[in-house]
Amino acid sequence: TTGGKGIVSFHWHWCSPTGGQPGINTFYTQNTSFDVSQAVKSGTIENARILEDIDAIAAQLKKLSTAGVPVLWRPLHEAGGGWFWWGAKGAVVCKNLYGIMYDRLTKYHKLNNLIWVWSTPEADWYPGNSYVDIIGYDSYPGAFNYDVNKNVYDQLFQITNGQKIIAMTENGPIPNPEDCFTYDAPWSYFMSWNELVVQH
Repeated sequence: TTGGKGIVSFHWHWCSPTGGQPGINTFYTQNTSFDVSQAVKSGTIENARILEDIDAIAAQLKKLSTAGVPVLWRPLHEAGGGWFWWGAKGAVVCKNLYGIMYDRLTKYHKLNNLIWVWSTPEADWYPGNSYVDIIGYDSYPGAFNYDVNKNVYDQLFQITNGQKIIAMTENGPIPNPEDCFTYDAPWSYFMSWNELVVQH
């Protein structure tokens, strides 16, 4: 539990439903033959497999919903990079997958504890303000680089017409918070990747 002092965050590294080898990270495009463009077509085998996976994750999310726990829910992250299978076939296909997941979790499974987080900064990949609560950016500028990423912050602000919370949804170095306010890039929160938080 968070002891009332935090919000649970789920970052779903979704291993492809089929098309990969056991023990391999099949969320990477290069490690799977799963075709997401077929998965968004109703009636296909691939579509059935993604629905099975979404239903499986819904069972876990329902435990938190039943307990009254809100969740920062960040699926399909970094889609625009194409290195994950959900982004391998372009923006339209990825947004269709996001829509299927959104409807399945909110309408079919009736989950109302999810705070939907989207984190890829390209405007043409954005699912829309009706389907996103927080927009984010995954920042890995290199060791000891504490730049506030003002340009990206402004880009996310423009994509959402200034109507959404803006976060650094993954990061290596954390920008100096004072600089964030000085340069008008007030990221709402940071999510530092674990092995990058401390120096070994």
